[in-house]
Amino acid sequence: MVQTIWHDDDERHVIEDVQQYGWHVALIGDDPEGPPFGYSIGIWHTLKQPEIIMFGLSTETMGNIINVVGEEMRKGKKFEDWMESDQILDGYNCIFRNVDPAFYPDYLGFAMWFHRPDDFPVLQCVWPDRDGRYPWHPNFPAELHARQPVLARQHPWRFQEGKNRAVFTTKQVLDGTQPILLVSHDGEGDWQFLCGTTNRAEDGRIVSLVNVVERHPAVVELTDLPVGWQAVRDGPGQPWRRVKSEHEQE
Repeated sequence: MVQTIWHDDDERHVIEDVQQYGWHVALIGDDPEGPPFGYSIGIWHTLKQPEIIMFGLSTETMGNIINVVGEEMRKGKKFEDWMESDQILDGYNCIFRNVDPAFYPDYLGFAMWFHRPDDFPVLQCVWPDRDGRYPWHPNFPAELHARQPVLARQHPWRFQEGKNRAVFTTKQVLDGTQPILLVSHDGEGDWQFLCGTTNRAEDGRIVSLVNVVERHPAVVELTDLPVGWQAVRDGPGQPWRRVKSEHEQE
């Protein structure tokens, strides 16, 4: 157990919660300086998993969500930078981002007190808008940006979606025997990366987005392909041609 001097009732409460439950959730309400936010204190100590912070929802909702994430961690679930989950929010995905330690003094004062002098990792649980878009999407509503600052450093991952987002492709694309010649960003936001040589069900594969990007880096040119559009090319190294999907034109 972390050894510390109890300076006041707040610190005593944190220690007691960590001892009894595994972590404490600190909740800060709306004020003129910024949106409401909440964060865990003790997950790193208890589970050796990152603390969790989130912004912009009601403090009651954020407290519940942080506890849900903590319980998933207690069961052995691992959350990482750019990882999405559909098990946390009701009806929506959320995505996790590594928090830059430069932001710790502004938002994680009690966690710094609890863990001192040790370093500790923090993940931000980022929620989407009603259309499933995250704050880095160009069409994320401006009024929501102020509710949810993203405390992550810039990252070379260029897709809006998480690395583990499930996408549809083919066996031939995965084993490298065929290039990707057709990319579809479906009306529901799903991605398909196809070779155009097969439509057999037994050749279909569902994999994580990062698996496709690692095997076929050229698809990063299409990170801004709008929902409801397709991109096609004649062969590797050829330019992509973007067209609106037929059913979107109707």
